[in-house]
Amino acid sequence: MRAAFVTKFGPPEVLQVREFPARDPAEGEVRIRTKAIGLNFADVMGRLGVYPGIPDPPFIPGIELSGVIDAVGQSVTSVKEGDRVFGFSPQGACAEQVCVSSDFVRPIPVMMSFEEGAAFGVTSFSAFHGLRTLANIQRGEKLLLHAAAGGVGTAALQLCREWGVEVFATASTKEKLEVAKNLGASHLVNYTSEDFVEAVRTKTHGYGIDVVMDSVGGRIFKRGWNLLAPMGRYVLYGFASVTGPRTLNKLKALRELISVPLIHPPSLVSRNRSLMGFNLYFLSHKTEYFRNMAEELFELYRKGALKPVMGATFPFERIAEAHAFLQSRRSIGKVVLVID
Repeated sequence: MRAAFVTKFGPPEVLQVREFPARDPAEGEVRIRTKAIGLNFADVMGRLGVYPGIPDPPFIPGIELSGVIDAVGQSVTSVKEGDRVFGFSPQGACAEQVCVSSDFVRPIPVMMSFEEGAAFGVTSFSAFHGLRTLANIQRGEKLLLHAAAGGVGTAALQLCREWGVEVFATASTKEKLEVAKNLGASHLVNYTSEDFVEAVRTKTHGYGIDVVMDSVGGRIFKRGWNLLAPMGRYVLYGFASVTGPRTLNKLKALRELISVPLIHPPSLVSRNRSLMGFNLYFLSHKTEYFRNMAEELFELYRKGALKPVMGATFPFERIAEAHAFLQSRRSIGKVVLVID
């Protein structure tokens, strides 16, 4: 089979597609014949060598895929050979055949394409976990959503539209803001030419924001943190600001990191604020939680309330180009690799 390898930490060109022997599933595992692979910014950070828990090169990257089960290990009863599924892998999803624990595999709805299946899991799970489980966002509340046209952002917008949340969406281009508007954003801010702090202050008449969803981090953290209204919740789930267009810009990363203010715990009490963070990569043991979440999200998909937004698809052999496109911040929604 073919598999993509990170041959060393570095720019997209370190990715190479090679022949690699497939293996049979172990007990409790299934083998998926891959049809599509969802790319996430975590894959970029892993390729650069700055993602926690990443193995040393060479390794097969990728955490999210869809396809058809072609072999089932002993003791597996939740799925069977021939099922159309999406699945998660700690790494190793960028291959034509992938063995994963059956705990991390779910059948996809019959009307869902493989491309949608590969684009659905991480984005919708992240949006739901941050907004509903952690922030417990409620109808009528105000959300500041950074990177609104990205994979998680487009999922978050659809969930907020379903839940009746007022969204302030930030993005870097008119095209991205138009996507956010079509997905239900109430207020649009082009952060390259507008001050999102001033926009929020003006449009909320000084009230501020109930929830912030931030995958960028760095210097915008302090500005968003100071926008929180009493009982405000800040959800941080990424630090994309430290990367450059091809590699890790160490000077830029340092500037972004030192710009994040220290949070004095007593101030959280007196100002009635909460700071929460998450990384789904380290929550794989929460199998029952994710199983229940998947059912709720699939129900939203079936009723047409939640649909993956795919900005670009690439053939598997062009994985380096796909990584470069994702890292360039030009992408909208999800970037997906397709295996023919």
